[in-house]
Amino acid sequence: MAKRDIPEINAGSMADIAFLLLIFWLVTTTMDRDMGLRLTLPQEMPPCEDCPEVRDRNVLKIAVNGNDAIQIEEKRAEIEDVAQWVDDFYNSDEPNMPERHLVDAQSISDTMERLSVYIEQAKLIPDLKLQVATLDKWEKAQKEWEGKKNCFDLTEEPFQCISKRAIIRYESNNGTTFETYFDVLDQIKGVLKRLRNDFSMSSFGMTYDEMSKLEENGDITLRPKIKAVRVRYPLRLLEPDARNI
Repeated sequence: MAKRDIPEINAGSMADIAFLLLIFWLVTTTMDRDMGLRLTLPQEMPPCEDCPEVRDRNVLKIAVNGNDAIQIEEKRAEIEDVAQWVDDFYNSDEPNMPERHLVDAQSISDTMERLSVYIEQAKLIPDLKLQVATLDKWEKAQKEWEGKKNCFDLTEEPFQCISKRAIIRYESNNGTTFETYFDVLDQIKGVLKRLRNDFSMSSFGMTYDEMSKLEENGDITLRPKIKAVRVRYPLRLLEPDARNI
C-alpha cells in the first residue's frame, strides 16, 4: 500500500495572515484620549553649578496614592480642592505660597543694567568652560527679564511675578488609576488655562486659546502677547516617576 505524502504547512500564507491581523489591530485600536500631554521637562543642572535650595513654600505638593486618595501638602483632600490650591499657588500672597517679586519700570531697568555688567564680566573669565557656563547663566537670566519687560510694555501695568523656583509637584503611584490621574491633572491645567484666558481677555481683548489657535494658523503678530501671558502665568508642573506612596 502506497504511503501518502504528509502535506507541508504553508508558512508564507500564515505569515501573511498574521501581518493582516496586526494591521487590522493597529487600524481599529483606539485610545481613551486622542491627544498626548505636552509638558516641558526640567533641564539638567549644568555641571559647574550647584543645585539651589528650594524653599518649601515654593513647592505645591499634590499626590495620589495607589487607592486614588488625593493628598495636598501631605493632607487628605478631595478632587474639588485641587483647583483652589493651584489658583492660590499663582495668586496668593500668603506666607505658605510661592515667593514673588515686583516687575515695574524701575526693577526692569535696574536688573537689565546689572545683568549687562555680569555678562561683560563673564567674558573676561580665563577658564573657557567656566566662561561659557557663566555666560549661559546670565544670558538666560537676561532673556527671562526681556520676557518680563515685554509683558510690562504690552500691559503697561506693574505685576507680581512668581518665583522661577516655584513648582507644582504632582506625584502619582504605580497603582493610581488613569481616570484619577487625569482628573487631577485636568484640574491643575484647567486652572492655568482659566487664569491665562482671563488675563489675556482683560489685557488684549482676546483669550489665550484664541490667540494660540491664530498663531498656529500662521498669525505670528500675536506671539509677543502670547509670550506675555506665559510670563504672567507660567506652566510650572513637575511629575516625578511614579512610586509607592
